[in-house]
Amino acid sequence: MSVNLFDANFYRTLYPDLARAGITTDAQLRQHFLDRGITEGRQFSRFADINYYATSYPDLTNAGLTKNQLFGHMEQFGIGEKRRPGVVFNAAYYRAVNTDLAQANLTDEQLVQHYQNFGLKEGRVASEFFNPTVYLNSNPDLKAAFGNDFEKAEQHFLSNGIREGRTSSLPIAPATDPGNLPSVSYELGTLLTRPTFVDSVGTPDPEDYYRIILDKPSNLNLTLGGLSSNTTLKLFADVNNNAAIEPGEELNSVTGTPSSLAAITRNLAQGSYYIDVVTGSPTSSSSYSLSFAASAIPTTTASDPGSTPATALNVDTLAGTRTYQDFVGTTDRDDFYRFVLGDVRSFNLSLSGVSDGVTANLYGDSNSNGSIDPGEFLASAGASPSSIGSIARTLGAGTYFVDIVSNTPTVNTSYNLSLTA
Repeated sequence: MSVNLFDANFYRTLYPDLARAGITTDAQLRQHFLDRGITEGRQFSRFADINYYATSYPDLTNAGLTKNQLFGHMEQFGIGEKRRPGVVFNAAYYRAVNTDLAQANLTDEQLVQHYQNFGLKEGRVASEFFNPTVYLNSNPDLKAAFGNDFEKAEQHFLSNGIREGRTSSLPIAPATDPGNLPSVSYELGTLLTRPTFVDSVGTPDPEDYYRIILDKPSNLNLTLGGLSSNTTLKLFADVNNNAAIEPGEELNSVTGTPSSLAAITRNLAQGSYYIDVVTGSPTSSSSYSLSFAASAIPTTTASDPGSTPATALNVDTLAGTRTYQDFVGTTDRDDFYRFVLGDVRSFNLSLSGVSDGVTANLYGDSNSNGSIDPGEFLASAGASPSSIGSIARTLGAGTYFVDIVSNTPTVNTSYNLSLTA
């Protein structure tokens, strides 16, 4: 069922330049967004976000959907497939926690319209990540500034609160029971806040799977507590985004007890991850409290260097020294850089600042076809926590690639790369 997520009144108010250009009707505003606004990065809704949708559902971006196609998918299929259009609205959750709306048998489109027109003004909760009343009461400066204006609270949360790490929700139960397989996991989308979920595992529901997306290299912290019997917390990386756990994708496993927490803290590349809460034995059961938190790891690249030569970060002509700080890990093992030399140069590469084994490989694109062919490998250097990797050699005019690659699938580390010519 198609759901109209374009909010003409919001778009009209946010962009007064359109009225000056004679674009005033709802139909004209929507057409402007589809023709130009979406590529210009204009917002079309108070709560739906194309960028959030793209990062939260890599199956769509991996399928090559453009921003226009992502918007079309969001409206035509996304809500019906229980996908989140943004961090503050989840139709399934809105229905689950507002019993009057569930009893009224509102469709997904009606739920969207209700939230846009009434729900937020009434202070209703539409997402596990944002409770407008909690947000205002937990942040006295905002309460003093906004009173009980929930629309201003939501606006502040999206524009500043997430970045500032402000408290935005209380521990809550999932809207539906997390499934006992990755394919039926409880989808949390892109992890932008620090939610805590309370639930239980036991016979006949021994496992609860959650799925999160990290949209950038991050330090992930998971804490499992409130246990009445031994319970294990597991972390997996969905390296190939196939919604299944395969050999080599388990990253951590820690068991908590009634008197001790189970905690996982790990630096991870951007990507898709599963968290599994599982009972300690087939006959045991336990309630639990599971907390999530992720903080971005600093990088200096404008965008993530691609994992293939075709998607390499383009350094362009290398003259002097360029330095980069980025990250490689289980879901992003390769970072490719492309540079060009206009004449014969003395080239130096330095790789440092790693917490595990990482290798730098240098290739020459001798036939300028943008790919790496047999015979184009030139040199390699390894770096470790106690040693710097370096390459020094004379290179002729031409195009070159540097590949920074983690030595094993379980390596997750930042690195510092210096290129000089």
